[in-house]
Amino acid sequence: MSSAVQDAEFLKSLTVLYVEDDDLGRAQTEMFLKRRVGKLITAVNGAQGLELFRTQPIQMVITDVLMPVMDGLTMAEEIRKLSPTVPIIVTTAFEQTDYLLKSIELGIEKYVVKPIRIERLEHALLDCAHRLLGEELFRQKLWLEAEAQRLKHQESLRILTSGIAHDFNNLLQAILSAFTLAKMKLPPGSEAHRSLEIADRSSEQARILARRLYTLAAGAEATDHLGSLDKLIRESIDGVLAGTPTEVEYRFSAEPCAVRFNATALRQVFTSLATNAAEAMPTGGSLIVSTGVRTLAERELMPLPPGRYLHLQLQDTGTGIAPKHLPMIFEPYFSTKERGSQKGMGLGLALCDTLLRSQGGAIQAESVEGQGTTLHLYLPEAAAEAWPLRS
Repeated sequence: MSSAVQDAEFLKSLTVLYVEDDDLGRAQTEMFLKRRVGKLITAVNGAQGLELFRTQPIQMVITDVLMPVMDGLTMAEEIRKLSPTVPIIVTTAFEQTDYLLKSIELGIEKYVVKPIRIERLEHALLDCAHRLLGEELFRQKLWLEAEAQRLKHQESLRILTSGIAHDFNNLLQAILSAFTLAKMKLPPGSEAHRSLEIADRSSEQARILARRLYTLAAGAEATDHLGSLDKLIRESIDGVLAGTPTEVEYRFSAEPCAVRFNATALRQVFTSLATNAAEAMPTGGSLIVSTGVRTLAERELMPLPPGRYLHLQLQDTGTGIAPKHLPMIFEPYFSTKERGSQKGMGLGLALCDTLLRSQGGAIQAESVEGQGTTLHLYLPEAAAEAWPLRS
């Protein structure tokens, strides 16, 4: 595929803001832009354009210069403060030196003189798209390299963890058997019997930890269900949050989406995530659980092949996660919680990541410290011929 064709196709995926106060000129150019870009957002002055830029995911800006309320270059200056690298194309009927100098100062990408000639505007658009595409491909390359390194590290860690968990479990079995035999030879209620019971309980906790470590290494067993996850999600989360000050709102999609899944594994994922949400909101808060269908494209930075996926979101109003911690939250034994016998073990999110990957899915997180966290879970949609659904 030629570079020009790639640029044109990429342009059709972009959201573009077009700011022009002249109704006739805006209508004519708008017709052309709608055929070239993915989504076109229009405004009639700089103030309106700036507000739209603040609230919409805009990747390119085209603006007139002289407009009421706020002129185009003032708007461009404010946009530069919000996004220093977004491409900005200026259109104006004036070829005065001061406008050109101001545009250069602001780092304006392209300058198209009015009356607008479509071929010049198209050339400017494709140049900007070419730059954005190059930046995205470079980001994708860096992400893929980092993901490959992370997966390699995780695979080595899982092999080590699996061996340790297996040997540790065998040793614990012998210890638990010895405790049981020793307690049988001691009078119930004696000091020695009580000491053995304490050691027995601690050993049982160690056995549970060994099982979790093995799960972290091996993932879930084969999928045993096909159907909707709505019931399993609700039962798992309500089982954890019932009686807590956390308010849960379910927003299940009406669009059917069947997935193949291991019910035990996903129940563990949902209960673990609900527990994390509750711990992030100790005095109460809200958790919004929503589902939908999302089609992932090749260029998206996801450890998943392109296709249709069930997209589950869990959005809480908790304490959030610091930016420096966010890249590490799925690493085994990383935790910001208090270390102790019952919490802060640092395996919960790592297990969720492993279990979802074993189901062909993935988990990602976004968070604003002090405002809350949103977890995004993806599971591949089952082929249509696998229906009818059963849960």
